[in-house]
Amino acid sequence: MHLSNHALGLISVHAQEAVRPWVMALWHSPPGQVLLYGSLSTHAAIALIILFRRRNYYMPAWEAIQILLGLAIPYLLLVHIVNTRGTRILTGIDIDYTYEIANLWVDPWTRFKQIALVLLVWGHFAMGLHFWWRLHSWYHRAFPAIFLALVLVPIVALLGFAEVGMTMTAQAQADPQRMRGMKTRGVPADPHRAKLRAALKEWVGPSWFGVVGLVFVIAQIRNWRERHARFKVSYRDDGVIEAPIGMSVLEVSRMARRAHMSVCGGRARCTTCRVQIAGAAGELPESGELESNALRRIGAPTNVRLACQLRPEVDLTVQPLLHPSIVAATHTEAAQEFGEEREVTILFVDIRGSTSLAEARLPYDVIFLLNALFAALAEAVEKSAGYYSNFTGDGLMALFGLDGKRAEGADAALRCALAMFQALDGLNERLAGELETPLAIGIGIHTGQAIVGRMGPPKTPIISAVGDSVNTAARLEKTAKELSVPLVVSAETLRAAGLHTFATITQVSLRGRSATMLVSALDGASLRHILT
Repeated sequence: MHLSNHALGLISVHAQEAVRPWVMALWHSPPGQVLLYGSLSTHAAIALIILFRRRNYYMPAWEAIQILLGLAIPYLLLVHIVNTRGTRILTGIDIDYTYEIANLWVDPWTRFKQIALVLLVWGHFAMGLHFWWRLHSWYHRAFPAIFLALVLVPIVALLGFAEVGMTMTAQAQADPQRMRGMKTRGVPADPHRAKLRAALKEWVGPSWFGVVGLVFVIAQIRNWRERHARFKVSYRDDGVIEAPIGMSVLEVSRMARRAHMSVCGGRARCTTCRVQIAGAAGELPESGELESNALRRIGAPTNVRLACQLRPEVDLTVQPLLHPSIVAATHTEAAQEFGEEREVTILFVDIRGSTSLAEARLPYDVIFLLNALFAALAEAVEKSAGYYSNFTGDGLMALFGLDGKRAEGADAALRCALAMFQALDGLNERLAGELETPLAIGIGIHTGQAIVGRMGPPKTPIISAVGDSVNTAARLEKTAKELSVPLVVSAETLRAAGLHTFATITQVSLRGRSATMLVSALDGASLRHILT
């Protein structure tokens, strides 16, 4: 609200002043004062608690930046509060935009600190939201709009500040006496109050850094005194690490420079740092509310704990459950690495008659034919912007729409199926002299919600999907065989691609499902007709 009020400076300072009473009415009310100053006090206290609790300061760069910003912001805010709220209390005058911007803009150093305050507070806010929300599927869909807002709000606020500030500078150059008179408005008439205001402005910032330094020193003294009270963490694959009591298992891994996943930075918002407890020399601390809720969401067994929350006092053996080689650089990659529910289009393709094909030929001939066919199918997936997922020996699964574009994903899957039919025709034509019967495939396509993420053995994981939608696509491929057609597409996929009005829809019963499903049974010619 405050930055939006600043943005009105692009119109004029009078526009800022016209809206300011409405904004201030909320924040000057008792609930608003409690919320405003309570949030600042809580923020500062949490920053100090985080600083105090740490036994080791090795952490990812983004986490260190967030903590440093959290410690730097109170300094700038306290100085700003003394200049505004402090002046209002000590002088009894209403601090309007004309007075405040004149004082902030004219002095270059003060102007720089104010701009830094806006960028640091807003950047810290944006970073906090991003690392809080990035594992939710809705955030990826809304990210462009959210990102636009996060960029525009501080930019237009600072532009409004600059516009009014340059106007004030021009007025000061034209009438220096007017500027001097404006500055004296903020000086209390009482000499004692004036002295108090000057002292507050001079010492409030350094006092905060003094508190930060004191907390850091006390934490180091505590660490020194507790250096003999230690415990050991044994990792089942290799290594035993000894650490002072009070450290979390995640901090122990970081202290030893051992890669240990933690997407949320140790805040119990995700479960990527979870470990399996293979043994302990005594009782472990009970799970807190945050940890219990996080583990309950994934249905974790009782011997699984969050490394960021577990601060043991006895020796224990752990096994991290997510492989440390998995690293995500962006929010999209993080979703793939750590899993999220999203709407995708799944394509299953199966080679018909692969068993009889193997029985009638030498192993070399079978491998040659299958490799030639899979090369053609994989090329069709790649050219259709799909993602090759699973290989089943005589079939494969491909995913479309991983970027969140539902319509494009459904259309791409259908065009991939057409490309597969065309590639198969070309392959049969080339191998006509070697095949008794042409090669044939069956395809099932469905669009729906699935859990998408990087799965498989730690050394060879792939992006794949699981869920009812995946099972449905596989059953549609089986249904294509039962209906003696090369392709069965669900009505959901046709509707997503905007093609449901061009296809003949029928009801079928799928194995393992009690309800019927609307699908379209197609061959290459009918699919080509629909797409064109």
